[in-house]
Amino acid sequence: MTLAAPGLAQYEGRSAVIDVGSNSVRMVAYDRDSRSLEPIFNEKAMSGLGQDIFSTGKLHPEGKISALKILRRFRAIADSMGIGQLRAVATAAVREATDGPDFVKEASEAAGVTIQVIPGEEEARLSALGVLCGIPNADGVMADLGGGSLELADVRDGAVHGGISVPLGPLALGDMVGGKKEAAYIKDLLTPVEAGGAKGRTLYLVGGAWRSLAKHDLLAKSYPVNIIHQYALSASDASKTAKAVAGLSGDSLSALTSVSQRRRPTLPYASRVLLALMAKLKPSEVVFSAYGLREGVQFEALDEPVRARDPLVDYCRRLGRSAMRVPFDGDRLADWLSGAFGDDPPSPERLVRAACWLSDISGHDHPDYRGHHAAARALRLPAGGLKHGDRVVLAAAVYARYHGFGMEKALGSAVEMVDEGTRKRAVALGLALRLAHAIEPGGGHVDADGVDVPTGASLRRRFRLVRGPGVLRLLAEPGAEDALGETALKRFSALAKALELEAVVSVDQSAVA
Repeated sequence: MTLAAPGLAQYEGRSAVIDVGSNSVRMVAYDRDSRSLEPIFNEKAMSGLGQDIFSTGKLHPEGKISALKILRRFRAIADSMGIGQLRAVATAAVREATDGPDFVKEASEAAGVTIQVIPGEEEARLSALGVLCGIPNADGVMADLGGGSLELADVRDGAVHGGISVPLGPLALGDMVGGKKEAAYIKDLLTPVEAGGAKGRTLYLVGGAWRSLAKHDLLAKSYPVNIIHQYALSASDASKTAKAVAGLSGDSLSALTSVSQRRRPTLPYASRVLLALMAKLKPSEVVFSAYGLREGVQFEALDEPVRARDPLVDYCRRLGRSAMRVPFDGDRLADWLSGAFGDDPPSPERLVRAACWLSDISGHDHPDYRGHHAAARALRLPAGGLKHGDRVVLAAAVYARYHGFGMEKALGSAVEMVDEGTRKRAVALGLALRLAHAIEPGGGHVDADGVDVPTGASLRRRFRLVRGPGVLRLLAEPGAEDALGETALKRFSALAKALELEAVVSVDQSAVA
């Protein structure tokens, strides 16, 4: 069903997903159907629909009232924002409750859209698709722990394979949670799970309880990047964290101030399920994903050409375009500076292109603080497809783009997340960006559709970087030598020094020929 507010036709590309879960009801809205899934609204209400469903077989009466109330609010929000497409799904509690069908009718009317009650296997598929949306190269097993169920699916080669759902959410176990029968019950329900299914691979964790576990671990370790998405732990470290939390109760549990009060009671149980799951799947590492069911629903609705894009580059392109002082094309910039590195690129191509698009995100800031602000933003980008170490690479590169050396002042302990060689290559990338922007700040313009159009007078295109044995050459077209200013020459020398090469500026003889 399509919702459109009067006078807001210009926002018809906006869309939203409502997720009616066992514990909470949430709506996430997106400004456009972009690959990077940039939310403009994200709100959750803890309804507790599935409370007592284990003993009564019905949805909780107060939970239904709460859920209907928030759904009416979400409908009003969708109208006011001009949401063009609203999608809504309901999961474990609604599909298992005897009064689920009657509730769906009321809930659909409240939300102004038909709510789809999805089977467990479909929930597993969509959650796994959400993981692939946020981690395109994911290879392992996705596990989504909700209030009423646990969904698992294999993800590899950009696709979802299989999918099962078992009633292992804390609400589904009822009084059995924390009891003597719990371990045996968990083990029994995990029987369909392939033993060793994640051996040598990754276990991707989805769901609020496991995200809370990640948040607790981040803060307990004073980790320098407090971002849950793609926070990775070795299997042994994940087991240590889970074991430390699995037995907590009472005052010990209350001491976990990094976790919300409503999440704390389920955290020990989520930790015990994780331990049982790791024992069965035997993963080499655990990675937490902030992307799940809702992102899977939204991702599947995108056109195939949009789904095929890189989420990181897509996000950085949008951010870069909105921030740059003079329009330029980050992809052409990446192609230009690649000559400085020859067959030894400073980072994977996607990171280089992302850094190029981000290379003027702080241009409107005070000159003395541009590097610090750019590094802080790059380190904390709300983008998918970005490992934590990759964040440091981007931050180091954009800092060096503005200030050259000295990134440690801006990044602090985060620099230790990557090795020295990676840091040096990131700085060299930033110095290449620094040179490129010194030669020419732009090189094109953006048309009415937001498309970058090169100009015939582009100055940077009159120069080429060529790396040879022991030397870095900046080749100028005939007559272009005088267009290099003192600043550009100094920055070229700094780049060559960082690469441990001799800097040579000369006329491009191939252009003469």
